[in-house]
Amino acid sequence: MPDYYELPELPGKKFFRCDRYNANLSTETCADNWRAGNHEGIESRLRCKVCPLGALHAGETAASMSPLKGMLICGRCHTGAARLIAKHLCVSCYNRQREYVIGRNAKGTRPTKLAPLDARRIRYMSGNSPKILALNLSVDTEELIITALRDSKDKVRFGFLGDIRGIPAQLRLW
Repeated sequence: MPDYYELPELPGKKFFRCDRYNANLSTETCADNWRAGNHEGIESRLRCKVCPLGALHAGETAASMSPLKGMLICGRCHTGAARLIAKHLCVSCYNRQREYVIGRNAKGTRPTKLAPLDARRIRYMSGNSPKILALNLSVDTEELIITALRDSKDKVRFGFLGDIRGIPAQLRLW
């Protein structure tokens, strides 16, 4: 936690040293910068986007601190994109998926280098509410995790519901 102080000229207003801006800010200004970076997408305030102190000053207790939040990043190949098809895939991954679904590529032959696409779903907590993310066509579970981190405005937590039989009791704790 930073050290807060008040100026005699401005009684009742708290200030602190912000390392991200290398400046002294009021808590109100910090909260406004955090809101501008998160909700309005103002580029000059992007350094405030994943600041836990800014979220605290703005009164947000369950805000997502993921650097992927709100980014135009493809869930499958994890690269930045100018646009996302169906708010999920870049154009290249969408085209490969389409080739997989119809069973032929532009040459008319069966695509061979694409990983098989299967239906998957994950359960996670977004803030305090449980959510389920299901995709009919996905390469792996990591695709769903990236999507959840990118699209959730609240803090995301993942759990494991798999079978842990055969694992020694001590290792179950980890």
